[in-house]
Amino acid sequence: MNIFRRKKKQEPVRVDLIPRIEYSAILPPISQDISKKIDVDQLPSAAGNRLSNAPYEYSYLDGDKCLGGFGNTQLKIIDYWTLRQRSTQLFQENLYARGIIRRLINNEINTGLTLESVPDESILGLDDDALGDWSEDIENRFSLWARSPKVCDYEQKDTFYSLQKNARLEALVTGDCLVVMRIDQRTRLPSIQLISGNSVATPFGISGQRMPNGNRIQDGVEMDDKNRHLAYHIVDDLGKDKRIAAYGERSGRRVAWLVYGTEKRIDEVRGVPLLTLVLQSLKEIDRYRDSAQRKAVVNSFLAMFIQKDNELQGTRPLSGGAVRRSQFSQETPDSHNPDTVRRYDIEYHIPGVVMQELQTGETPKAFGSDGTDAELGSFEKVIVHGISWSLEMPPEILTLVFNANYSASQAAINEFKLYQNRIRVDFGEHFCQPVYQEWFVSEVLNDRVQASGFIEAWRDPVRFDQVAAWLNAGWYGPIKPSTDILKQAKGYQVLVANNWITNSRVVAEVGGVTSFRKTVRRLKRERELLDDAGLINTAMISAVEDASGTEPEEVPNLRAVENG
Repeated sequence: MNIFRRKKKQEPVRVDLIPRIEYSAILPPISQDISKKIDVDQLPSAAGNRLSNAPYEYSYLDGDKCLGGFGNTQLKIIDYWTLRQRSTQLFQENLYARGIIRRLINNEINTGLTLESVPDESILGLDDDALGDWSEDIENRFSLWARSPKVCDYEQKDTFYSLQKNARLEALVTGDCLVVMRIDQRTRLPSIQLISGNSVATPFGISGQRMPNGNRIQDGVEMDDKNRHLAYHIVDDLGKDKRIAAYGERSGRRVAWLVYGTEKRIDEVRGVPLLTLVLQSLKEIDRYRDSAQRKAVVNSFLAMFIQKDNELQGTRPLSGGAVRRSQFSQETPDSHNPDTVRRYDIEYHIPGVVMQELQTGETPKAFGSDGTDAELGSFEKVIVHGISWSLEMPPEILTLVFNANYSASQAAINEFKLYQNRIRVDFGEHFCQPVYQEWFVSEVLNDRVQASGFIEAWRDPVRFDQVAAWLNAGWYGPIKPSTDILKQAKGYQVLVANNWITNSRVVAEVGGVTSFRKTVRRLKRERELLDDAGLINTAMISAVEDASGTEPEEVPNLRAVENG
């Protein structure tokens, strides 16, 4: 006997069939006598008892403030191919699209994000700063590899820092970029291959079908039932398919992955171009600008016209009644050389025609500047501001126009720094860090880098914390120069003096390239050279004090060098 009975399926309640409850039928009016008996302290409870019998009705929360106010709900099906082609077209021919992408690349990547190795000594069971020299050696080795195109680039053309810009550019324009790590058999080190997201596509004939191994392919990405990326399919112009595994079958090392240009939702497999939301706006504002420019050019061809006030026969001064150039000349003797005759040709002095003998009522009128569009600038400004806002980019940064006061400009820069820092962290984690990890593993396997216990921990999933401790790193890019470096320096000086911030963070935020440890070592060497050359003296310290407005005891570093 089956004790689990299936419940009868209930039909959904229709809102329009639910009867409305009349307020007067449930809440009869309270007499004056009863209301007088309610004490002030009893008002909340009395109100609660009455409201519990208030009328109610079921309704849908669907975004409408009035019936049909929102309009039809559209279920979007992303057309990746069309979005990529249109974004690519605008990047090639639209000055606004080109400016947006270039501004972002220049501010986000610039000359490239650099490595700062910061292994976690506490997890590895080492003393603090025990791996200081080791970290500096790792950074130097990685920099040498990153600056060698024949080693780090699969096509042997670009450095690692140029590949960063190429990957970010491709991801912004097409939505994503496929990164493939190839092991060079000569150097036994990884090299980077970048593949455009346009080439990652589902092979013909198997769309929507399960593969023999049970996996499925969605938009060129092969996934299992847990939505983990297992491989990527590259389709060339001839329709041939090539499968690139995401991880090595025997080694388990990472081989290929997608780098996205923008955020994507958890159910989305591929990325969309950055300009997706503003494609039409960019196209139309560019058309408006071209139309206004063409209008001005065409109208400039008509320099003047003849206005007729009387009904008389026209003289056609521009074609028949005027003296054309080259038709009038005058010969005069040269005052310096009487035997020479000077010839005056009007065509060399008057670029056009001279009108004579106009009919009564004919007046030449100049064609003014009516051909230009005076509203273009203000309209363009509004559209560009809206586009900038949607892309999390201050208009001042996009247009490179800083005509506001210092506080307003600084606020725009600080706001963009929030976006910039987030993008750099994200790009460092999804592009730079996987590359660094594969390089580090190869160097350890080649016995060029000493990392005790790393290979054993790398092969044991339980010891993931030791692997992460060895590979812990930060990625920093160039920092915008301060508009008032003196104010910034004073602010950092107060923060460091009160132990509210570390010197390492100051170096990272101001320099953006090296660690504090490396900075101290370089400063020590520089000051030793200056001291040996006798270039640090009282005059130099006084100049610093005059520029900063500080007292002598507030510049201890120079004083210490001077006093030996």
